[in-house]
Amino acid sequence: MNKFKHLQIVGTLTVLSPIILVIGAILIFWVTSASKPDIVIVVQETKPSPVVVKPIPVVKPTPVPLPVPVVKDTVKTVIESLDTAK
Repeated sequence: MNKFKHLQIVGTLTVLSPIILVIGAILIFWVTSASKPDIVIVVQETKPSPVVVKPIPVVKPTPVPLPVPVVKDTVKTVIESLDTAK
């Protein structure tokens, strides 16, 4: 095989390799998908259940008793003393 024939084969393989890869991928996809049956899923529409709103009972807070104010006696007791200096 001479040098020109060798370059001709290498160039042809280089140009045709992407085409061969794409055709191979398509054949593999076709063979694998042809063996699987189609799956059909039937979806039935259902009505949503009615929403029942329950009343929330109102709880009144218990009244907090007010603290009894403490009054301190600040008045000084006056002791009447007798003036004996007279």
